[in-house]
Amino acid sequence: MNKQKVTLELPRDIYDSLYQISRSSGWSFEDVVLRTMRNGMPPSLKKVPEYLHGVLLALNEEDDNELWDILSGRAEAPDPPTDEINEEDFTAMWRAYAFSLLKWRGHPIPDPHEFIR
Repeated sequence: MNKQKVTLELPRDIYDSLYQISRSSGWSFEDVVLRTMRNGMPPSLKKVPEYLHGVLLALNEEDDNELWDILSGRAEAPDPPTDEINEEDFTAMWRAYAFSLLKWRGHPIPDPHEFIR
């Protein structure tokens, strides 16, 4: 593949988000930036309580098949990391983050009715 080197200054919040995904996924920062350019920004945790960040970011380590299992309900959600959130809300957020990761990774996402168990 023919490449062109680019120097770019990013706003700190965008850099931090991309770096966080890079660290949690094990992908290089360059791979995260390239994927982002192809598919848009990775899922944001700005509106998610801080106490949930770790468990959601851990989903970046999962391969696509594992994320599909989460999304389809074939994988059981871990226990909520705190009693500040109930199990149903946590499971919904966990599955929504898996959904967002699959979409960001470039997968076509089926209609919601296809996920009903």
